[in-house]
Amino acid sequence: MRRLVVLLSMMIGLLAFAQQAYNVRAPYDPAIQKLAEDKRGEVLTFVLDNSEIYPGTKREILVYVPLQYDGSKPACLLVCMDGILYDATTVLDNLIASGEMPVTIGVFVNPGVVYDEDGEVVRYNRCKEFDSTDDKFVNFLANEVLARVEGMQTESGKTIHLSKDPNDCAITGASSGGIAAFTAAWNRPDMFSRVYTTVGTFVAMRGGHEYPAIVRKTEPKPLRIYMQDGWYDVWNPIFGEWFEYNLLMESAFNFAGYEVFHKWDRGNHSIKYGTLAFPDAMRWLWKGYPARVQKGWSNNGMLQEILDAENDWKEVAVPFAVNGCLFPSSDSAIVMADRTNIYKVYADGKYEQVGKLKADEGFLGDGLIVKGTTLYKNGKKVADKLYGLQSVVELTDDKFVALCIGAQSTKNVWVVNQGCGTLAVAPDYRFCVTAEENTHHLISTVIDKTGNMLYSEPFYYLHDLSNGVDASTKGMAFDINGNLYVATEMGVQVADHNGRVRAILSLPVGKVDALAFSGKYLYVRCGEKLFVRKMKSEGHNPKAGKISYKSQGQG
Repeated sequence: MRRLVVLLSMMIGLLAFAQQAYNVRAPYDPAIQKLAEDKRGEVLTFVLDNSEIYPGTKREILVYVPLQYDGSKPACLLVCMDGILYDATTVLDNLIASGEMPVTIGVFVNPGVVYDEDGEVVRYNRCKEFDSTDDKFVNFLANEVLARVEGMQTESGKTIHLSKDPNDCAITGASSGGIAAFTAAWNRPDMFSRVYTTVGTFVAMRGGHEYPAIVRKTEPKPLRIYMQDGWYDVWNPIFGEWFEYNLLMESAFNFAGYEVFHKWDRGNHSIKYGTLAFPDAMRWLWKGYPARVQKGWSNNGMLQEILDAENDWKEVAVPFAVNGCLFPSSDSAIVMADRTNIYKVYADGKYEQVGKLKADEGFLGDGLIVKGTTLYKNGKKVADKLYGLQSVVELTDDKFVALCIGAQSTKNVWVVNQGCGTLAVAPDYRFCVTAEENTHHLISTVIDKTGNMLYSEPFYYLHDLSNGVDASTKGMAFDINGNLYVATEMGVQVADHNGRVRAILSLPVGKVDALAFSGKYLYVRCGEKLFVRKMKSEGHNPKAGKISYKSQGQG
């Protein structure tokens, strides 16, 4: 009977969030008292019905502009899911007027709905948009919602300008909107630094239940988080228990070194207590402003072992196009190529041109060129008949491991044909790792002393929050301790000897498209930008010689 009551409560709650929310008044907090009409901000409304990211959807967007906004400089930003929740415009009127938070424009985003030609609802998009853990919704906010708000005119003739500094931007939501707020900031810390989540659905709907483990493994991001939930939140036999997962999230945040505040109360799955907490949540999220929200320091042992706390990512600015793969070189540098030239790039930004490419040549590493099915090193042929050559690792002057679709091992080229795209060889030369297409796995293949490839097996497991099935490996490298660094869309995942990801390095911007580990410097390419980070650990350059390392046991 109790479960039936809880399930009915959940259904009623979800319906409530999909509509305009009711207001709950708390007379003890002056921030919820309506100001005189001439002291209130104005609310603009428009309908967004031409989305390219969510085709066919239609939704109402409301924009709150405070009285204090004069258009002279970009305003801070608060994005809220499900329209105007928490009696937010009244609270913002008061807190901005009292100086308890900066001048802030509120953008209130309703979920999309798809209608047929008769105006009947075909599909509610709320769960898809809000509960998914990929970056699709936050990119929708950036590219279609906020881009539309930017430049709007208020009724009083002011032009809206929004700050692009994440320190000036907060995001909030309730239930599915609560996890949506966190997901947006998690995927785009370059957009949001402050998060208020109430009765968040961090449960098994669309991958949200994985967040506690992912947060513990991931290098902390510059986020400040206020959480609200009730002891009597929803229990659902299919998705899980809402309050339990909020507790797990709060525990993960503390472990990972985040600045987090929680407010647990006697509420159920409603916005009543989230509304009561909203004024204090805003005060806490904006405390000390304009001081920046800082990254914390995680209790994750592997992160502490490999990261240098004094060194974060730094952009390496070079005057040529940054694209393609990155390869380790000597002197802690890397080599890379544009369409015609080969460059060596150093961590301090210095570079030199070290070669040129012909139209029919492919660049595969320091001194390594492929032309057709023939591999050359510094202009000298080292192997041919390498059909479908995808990548190669140089062990010594006359020993190579190659990933090929159709070729046989020879005396000097040991061929593996299990996997695709990228290849890494362990520091002791006893096995190699390749990607497996359209899975979360990387393949481990044993290399015997004569170069035979044995016992291939999907061994390493990578995390993926993109709601797909492909961890999208973009490059791999071992450190001298035998840990594997893998470039993926959600960051650089670091796996131990037993194939388990134990740490994830946050990225400076965007998604990682290539990786190389040279000396103590880890290089990544994110789009057309190159970044470097000095590490405690040291990358292994296979051609520098094989090394032994201490086993981590059976796991």
